[in-house]
Amino acid sequence: MRPFSIGLLTVAAALAASAAVVWSAEAPAKTLTPQERERATALVKTVVGGDSAAAMKAIQDLKAMGDAAKPRLANAVRDRLVRDRDAAMAAVRRIGDAAQAKAMEEEMTALRKAAKANIEILAKDDTLRIAHENYDKLMKMNALFKEVVTAREAICAAMAHRGELMAIWQDTGPATENRLSLVAEEKLKTAAEAALGMTVEAMRAIPEFGDGKEPAEPAQWNIWFLRACRRIEAYNAKQTAATGAGELENITLLNAYREALGTLPVEIDARLQQSARRHSKEMVDLGYFAHESPTATEKTHAQRMKNAGYLVGAYSENIAAGTSSGRGAFEMWFDSPGHHKNMVHAGSTGIGVGRWASTWTQNFGTAKRLMLADDAERAKAIVLGTVLTPHGGK
Repeated sequence: MRPFSIGLLTVAAALAASAAVVWSAEAPAKTLTPQERERATALVKTVVGGDSAAAMKAIQDLKAMGDAAKPRLANAVRDRLVRDRDAAMAAVRRIGDAAQAKAMEEEMTALRKAAKANIEILAKDDTLRIAHENYDKLMKMNALFKEVVTAREAICAAMAHRGELMAIWQDTGPATENRLSLVAEEKLKTAAEAALGMTVEAMRAIPEFGDGKEPAEPAQWNIWFLRACRRIEAYNAKQTAATGAGELENITLLNAYREALGTLPVEIDARLQQSARRHSKEMVDLGYFAHESPTATEKTHAQRMKNAGYLVGAYSENIAAGTSSGRGAFEMWFDSPGHHKNMVHAGSTGIGVGRWASTWTQNFGTAKRLMLADDAERAKAIVLGTVLTPHGGK
């Protein structure tokens, strides 16, 4: 018998015994004041809202309001449980055949491995043709596989606190509720685990991005990787003010490729943006095209990145000329083995892309991600020197 079905009532009793507020039939009747009713109503909305962490906090706040709030708590927890059950089953249906989903996961893993192996030996020969073929396959398959993993993530969100919620429901709700019976819960757990390709316990053990090691088990890793990619994407969306449209296009194309490869995307770093843009401008202004600058204090890409405030972790630089679009620069670098390898280097964490006229520079760094840094660390990560706006204002 599964631990979940064995332990629901036991867990419920344990949680009820350890809770800060224990419901008592002998407790004197108490009604909520108008202010308490208003607060309780707001808390109920949070319980059934989209933020599961906020929902669990709101539940504890409702419990702390005592017996007078118990009916509201019971209804809110019931509604949350029903909402999460419906969301989990909808995601299960989106995934469809669990065996096919597993086969797709294995195929995606194999394709990523083959593509990375080819990149390691990439040269101006048949391996470049293979890289193009792999790119097309990866982008198409990743679009399909991402739908599966996104549905799995929806199941994770719906099941994350289910045991705890069921324990609270057993303590506060009516004696019977067919939709939330142990039999119904066992069926839900079975369906969810088949779609996830792992147990609920394994799902709950997946670490947060930046907190602990990457999971080794494929089903866990794919959830971890999806969460990491979406967090980086959300962070980058807040860093776009200083990027020109073409520069952002280039970064977006690159990160989509990295994600399809199973390599973490890079975050936009304002310091690297400036070092890249300054180099492109200088190449245009002084009429040269090279990684080595004739200006002594800007001679190497590492010096230029440091001068812009990126003090440690300077890794690599790509340059291109003769295109006005971010896509054009991406394709030029894709077809150059050395530049291609720079773009997909797994250790890179930050990127800056700078365009000036039809000249382009990519700068990559390996320092700690600012999105994972604390406020004090981010406060120190300031751009040094001249700040150039995107060329042409775009």
